[in-house]
Amino acid sequence: MQFLSFYKTLFLVAICLSTSFVFAQKDDKEEAEIDTERLIIVKPYSPSVSDAFKVKQTPSINDSTERKKKKVTYDIFSFPVASTFTPAKGKAAGVQQKSRPYLYDNYASLGVGNYLNILAEFYGTLQLNQNQELGIAFNHNSSQGGIDNAVLDDKFYNTDLDLSYESQARGYTWGTDLGVEHLVYNWYGAPNYLPITNADYDGIDPQHSYYAISVGANIDVEQGIFDKADFNYRRFGDNFGSGENHVLLTPKFQFPIGNENVVNADFSVDYVNGNFDQALYNDSSLKYSYLNLGILPSIQVSEGDFAFDIGAQLVYSMNAENDENTIYVYPKVTGSYRIAGDYFIAYTGVEGGLQQNTYYDFVQDNPFVSPTLGIAPTDKQYNVYVGGKGKFTENISYDVRANYSAEKDKALFIHNPYQSSLASEGFEYFNSFSTVYDDVKTLGAFGELQVAFNDKLQLKANVELQTYDVENQEEAWNLPQLSGSFLADYQITEKWSAGATIYYMGERKDYFSYTASSLTEDKTVTLDGFVDVNLNVGYQLNNRLGFFLRGNNLLEGNYQRWMGYSVQDIQVMAGATYQFDW
Repeated sequence: MQFLSFYKTLFLVAICLSTSFVFAQKDDKEEAEIDTERLIIVKPYSPSVSDAFKVKQTPSINDSTERKKKKVTYDIFSFPVASTFTPAKGKAAGVQQKSRPYLYDNYASLGVGNYLNILAEFYGTLQLNQNQELGIAFNHNSSQGGIDNAVLDDKFYNTDLDLSYESQARGYTWGTDLGVEHLVYNWYGAPNYLPITNADYDGIDPQHSYYAISVGANIDVEQGIFDKADFNYRRFGDNFGSGENHVLLTPKFQFPIGNENVVNADFSVDYVNGNFDQALYNDSSLKYSYLNLGILPSIQVSEGDFAFDIGAQLVYSMNAENDENTIYVYPKVTGSYRIAGDYFIAYTGVEGGLQQNTYYDFVQDNPFVSPTLGIAPTDKQYNVYVGGKGKFTENISYDVRANYSAEKDKALFIHNPYQSSLASEGFEYFNSFSTVYDDVKTLGAFGELQVAFNDKLQLKANVELQTYDVENQEEAWNLPQLSGSFLADYQITEKWSAGATIYYMGERKDYFSYTASSLTEDKTVTLDGFVDVNLNVGYQLNNRLGFFLRGNNLLEGNYQRWMGYSVQDIQVMAGATYQFDW
């Protein structure tokens, strides 16, 4: 039975297939008939992928009734439609970074140490409005003395107060400032072997007081040929009737040429006059008065890696006391070339100028000078230098150069002689310095290296070597041939920090002239070199309050910076700092 059912099914399938085939071919072969009795199906059809084929070409259409498409033109009429759709704002991926410390407008510091040393500082700003600012700076450094081998009172103090005002307007910035200084330095360098009694020592008044009052103004213009100008007037004097007036005015102009090149025109008016009531060992007064008028035209050119500045300065100097007028001409040429980008930049230059020496500047360099100085300008004829600077890596930079200079009437500090029969003032006991002038040529070399290991540790070291050729004097008095310094700053943690400052000064030469009774001694004295080591540690309790501990002169002891003047031995100071806003 199953066998018969299979044949019946097979027969029905064959009938359907044949009927479909007959109807498909009816138009062409109507008379064709299929003998159903002879139909044998061997295998059903199973198509595969390989049986498929692609149409090789696009068939052509040959239709006479084909019509071409018409060109359709679209016109868009836009009109505003109110929309309430608000797109979501994108959010950039955040980068975690350390928050910058808040900077306060005011800073105060107070420290106390041995030798009754006191250090006080204050720096503050008061924002009057968006464009006006008032600044104040106060510094005080004093000591009650106590140097072991000092036979006279060695106390000192240095106090200065500066007030400034700055205003920003459309297109320019201007400001004014007022400064007051009061200094006291004693001539404590008298030796203990003078032919005088202890009562005479006690009767010496070594105190030398200075005062200074200065007024200044400045303006800086953003556009136009007038660039900026600075003005300063200072009155300086002491408790021996000395007085000095110094006026300095420096307007500057710029004339752009092209996109990068600039022509500069710098003018200067430098006037100084003053007097000393007496000379060394006599009562004759000393006066000086100089007016220097200068003009410096120069052109700045920058082309790719090459840049240079070419100019020359003309100075007309008038010596009113001696009724002498002199004209000076100085070169002002500098240039640089980036040979290897920021890794090596070669530079060179030839520069000169007339340096206006003042009583105030001499006191800043050597506070133990006597009020009996000769004041005259120094003719810096030229200074030729060549060097290279750049960086070895991103964290290590360097600067090296060599120079040769020639100066006429260079001021040199020299120890004042002692004459026992004439000594009466506090600076006439073999304990003060004066100035002598000589023509000096200097050959020097300088090298500096800076290393920034990271944001926490930074180092800086430099060394300078100089040799001197003098015209009239035996030596280049009190000028070292070798000097150097080393500075380090280390941020140990967020709250702890440390630093070091080391100075080295090589041997210096000074002059020894001593006359007492029938004894007269003249000779050259060599002052030993010294290393001054200073360390400091700081602790920041919070954003406002911090504490510090400093140690100065930790290695060398009471060395002599100037002949007869030993310095304080190991000094330790502790104090606090405080930051705040008004």
